[in-house]
Order: sequence, then structure tokens, then C-alpha cells
Amino acid sequence: MAATTEPIINSPAANNAASQANKKKKAKKTVADNTKYQGIEKVMPIEIRSSHAKGRHAVAAKDLAAGTLVAVEKATAFIVRNQSFVNLCHCCLTPIQLKSQTRPKVDAQGKQIEGQVERINVPPSSCAKCKMAAYCSEGCKKTHAQEHDVQCAALAESNKISATHSVPLEQLRGVLGLIGRRKVEGDGAVGFVSEAEAADAKPTAYGCVSDLNPNRHYIERNDIKNLQTALKEVLARVPEEARIPLSEAVEIACIFHTNNHAITVSNHGILGVFPFSSLYFQHNCNPNCVCIGGPSGVMYVRTLTDVPANGELSISYADLYQPREQRRRELLLSRHFWCKCRRCSTLLSQSVDRFMDGILCGECKKGVMIFEETKEVQDINELMTDISALDQEIQGKFAECESCPSKIEVTKLVEILKAAITDYGAAHMALQQEGGDLVRVRQLLERFIQNYEEKHVLHPCNAYLVNTYITLVRVCTQLGDVDRAIRYNGIVVDRMRGPAECNHNAVPENYPRLAEYNMTLGDMCLKQAKKKAANKTPAGRSITRRYLKEARAALDNAYRARVVIHGEKSQRAAEAKRLLDDARKEHDAFSKAAEKKKSKKQPQQPQPQQQEAASA
Repeated sequence: MAATTEPIINSPAANNAASQANKKKKAKKTVADNTKYQGIEKVMPIEIRSSHAKGRHAVAAKDLAAGTLVAVEKATAFIVRNQSFVNLCHCCLTPIQLKSQTRPKVDAQGKQIEGQVERINVPPSSCAKCKMAAYCSEGCKKTHAQEHDVQCAALAESNKISATHSVPLEQLRGVLGLIGRRKVEGDGAVGFVSEAEAADAKPTAYGCVSDLNPNRHYIERNDIKNLQTALKEVLARVPEEARIPLSEAVEIACIFHTNNHAITVSNHGILGVFPFSSLYFQHNCNPNCVCIGGPSGVMYVRTLTDVPANGELSISYADLYQPREQRRRELLLSRHFWCKCRRCSTLLSQSVDRFMDGILCGECKKGVMIFEETKEVQDINELMTDISALDQEIQGKFAECESCPSKIEVTKLVEILKAAITDYGAAHMALQQEGGDLVRVRQLLERFIQNYEEKHVLHPCNAYLVNTYITLVRVCTQLGDVDRAIRYNGIVVDRMRGPAECNHNAVPENYPRLAEYNMTLGDMCLKQAKKKAANKTPAGRSITRRYLKEARAALDNAYRARVVIHGEKSQRAAEAKRLLDDARKEHDAFSKAAEKKKSKKQPQQPQPQQQEAASA
């Protein structure tokens, strides 16, 4: 053995000393103090708790029905996402009515092209200095001025700083949002309101942000170095009276990255920091709650399903209709934790997850090939450095069919899946190409369905197949092939509910994405039924009847789900109710017309008196 200058400790005394040190280290761990947040128990039907095993969490104070509001929180700070930058007011999040104006056209070097102008859409009010803040009115611009003044000079250079140091622009904007809030309101106080008082809700205090876990030690060292360099340039442009230490800026940057909530307001995205919700509603891949965005940066948390008293309340940070490994890696890379919820910890052979990336047996063509992963992530730092550590687990292993004795090397299964992913990517890349031929895109997508579903390679509920059908709905709608779009949308809805052979749903009841697919399906069916109502042939009436029936069923599901998700008095629920009432009216009118036509065709039965007269 080669000589070494490093001490080797393997004596019983040394091991015992290390064990005692670990015990002392564990003994120092304390249960979090909930005093700061207990005010929510006075306005919401929940209890907040802390324990060594679960950390901070919230439970139902009594039996809660689906759709019960369990939290209303206004973001400490929020940003409008890059792709929706001029669509929402940066102060109140009201949708902006853009106005059209002309400006001189410039070339690639930024020089004006003489005699040429271009028409652009601009917000009614914006910051002329940084060009990084848009408002719905001059009033909102004035309201936001004190907070924006802290950020303005740094925002003006933020795109350049982001590109130079490879730090996401939204992360830099999030840090500036938090700095601006700190300057305007200081640490503030923690207050909780009921749904009726939501319009008067105050942002959760900046001081609560420090309670969140930054997970900084799970972020790669080079990323931290880049972040430090970028934030140093950002802080140099923040007014001295509002400037914070670089170490604090790095801390809140990590907190923003791992704890932000991506929510939708008026069909546009925002990112917000909601300290209470992040602390007490833990992630679960089978959540019983959902977070919904509202005006002025307010987030509502409602139950998706019935929750018994003392049942833990949970939300999800991941897209639930995707393979287990993909969900876990996504959470690891974006939130820096390895999910060990019940759904992720259940044996794959007993979980609906086996269908999400299910590959069918090559022998029986029915069963899914199962490989139970046994590797659990203990050292996240190691995995973050080498994400292929999980792939090493499959070497020399075999997957077994759940329906027959057939086996196959896991590496061969991976090759099948890689081929499917390559073809899937090629079809979707064609859609993203500028000026793409939609007819050609549809052919590629349908060929993927033929090669991998009709030839029994992938399970029908495989996430790649379902996502392909989702894309086909959009492509067929753009091509005007509504009948085909309806057929594909119906497949998406059926598949997302989960396969018939599984006792568990692929997504929770009232899952928002499923509700919207039902809404789209019902809307298309209703419009197509009205369009085809003029066709009085037997085939035409049959199609109209089928579409009206599908519209009623889909819109009824969408309405009930939207009431749970958004509340009975919400605009989203009202929109679904209006379409549902329209579908019922059309269906009733069609049924009455069909009955009337049927009665006219039937020969009239002679009355008894007429029969007696005839016999006489």
C-alpha cells in the first residue's frame, strides 16, 4: 500500500468519539418556532406544526371539503416572467392594454435605417430609464416608484450582467424585487387575512424570507461563484441606503431560486416569494392542495380533494404527469431535494408511475416492463456533481414483465426509450422551427403515435405519447381540423385519468391541467355541434348528438373542477358555467326536436270510438 501523510483513524476509541460528536450534533437540532405564523389559525381552518421528522407543516384543523380555502398570502416580492414582461402591470398585475406606435427601424448594429419605420406594441406607461418596468397606468407607476427607484439602475444593466456571468435574468430580477421591498417596508410584520379581506392583504414581511432554506450547499461551486460576481455588479448599482451585504444578496438569490412559486395571473406567468406557503405546505407528488394566483400578487391555496382532520396539507412543485425519475431529477435540479413522498417511495410495480414511462413487453405486448430502482440519493452534492450516478444503477440489471415471465436487460429498455425520445424531439423541433409546415408536423407526430403506440412499443399512458397527443390538439386546431383535434383531446383526458388496470389516478382529482383539457374539449365539441346542426341527414344528426353529449360531460367536469380550484364565485368558474348552460340548452333543444320528428313519423293509433264505428 502506498504511503500517505493523511492520518488514518479506525480505532474503537476514535469511532466512539466520532459517534458521540454526531449525537451531540443531532442533539443541537431544535424544532422550529411557529409563534410568528400562528395568526393564520384564527382566520383559516388549519393548524401549523413543527417536528423533527417533518419539520414545519400544516394540517387540517377539521374535516375539509374539496375547494376549501386554507391560505391567502401576498408575495413578499414578485416579478412578471420574461415572456410576459409587457403583458402584466409590474405593480398591480392587471393585464396591460398595449398601444401601437411607430419607431425608426434599425439594422443589426443598432443604426437607424433611413426612411424606414416599424410598428410596435408598447405599454401605456413604462420606465424610460431602464426600460425594464411596464405599468397599466401612470398611477401604478407612481405607486411603484419608491420600490422601482432602488432597482432601476441595476435593471438597466441586468440583461448584460445575466449574459456575461451565466446567471438567469429572472433570478437577478427576483433579488432586486426583494431588495426593493426591504427598502420600502423594512422587516414589517406578519399578518393573515380571510378571503373577504384578500384585497387588503399586505405582503408577507421581508424578515420572513430568512426563515426559508436557501439550500446553498447543494448548488454547484461554479454557479455560486458566477452568482457572487453577478450580484457584486448588481449591488454596485443599487443606491447605498438600500444596499445589502453581498453574502445576504447571495443568500436571498438562493432562496428565490429554490422557493419561488410559479403561478398564473390572467393567463400570464409570475414568480413570487411566499414565505408562509413555502414553509408550511410541503411538496407531494400526489398533492391535496393547489396554489392559484390572484390580483396584486396574492396567492390562494385551496384543497383539491377532501382532507380529513389532522391530514397533512401538501402542494406540488412538479408536473405530475411525467415519469418518476424525471420528476425527481427535475426537483433535485430546480429545488435541490430528492423527493421521498409516498408516491415516489411506493414500489414501481404497485404505482401508477410504472405507466408514465411504461415500455410494453416484447413478448406478450400487454404487460409493462418493471425495474425497481433501489438506489436512493444520500449525498445530493455527489449527485449534483455527477448526475449520471443514477444511470450506473441499471448496469447488469434486468426488467421483468408484470404479465408474463419475460425479462430484458434494463440497458436495452433504455435504448428503446432513447430512440423514442429522439423521434419525439425531432417531431416537436419541427413545430418550433420558424415557418414550420404544420401539415408536415402533424404527419411526424402521427407517425410517432403509429411507431410507438400502434406497434405496442410504449404503454398508451406513456408521458411521451400523451404529450404528443397534446401537441396534436394544438396543431390540428391551427389547421382547422377540429374533428381530429376533438378526438385527440378526448384521448388526452382519458389517459390523464389513469389506465383502467390501475387503482390509482395518474393525477389528483380536480387537477388544474386536466380541468383545462376538459374545458378545451367541451368548448370545441359545443362549437362543432352547432356547426354541424344544419346537417339533417341521419349521419349528421348522429354526429351532432355525440358532440353535444361530449360537450355536456366535459364542461360539467371542467365546471366542477374550476369551482374547487378557483372558487364558486370566480370568473373561471363563471366562464365554465356559462358554456355548460349553453351546452345543456343546445342538447335539450336537439333532443326535443328529435322527439318531435320521431312522433310525426309514427302512425297515429285510431281512437276507441273510431274503432267501434268501423266495426259497426
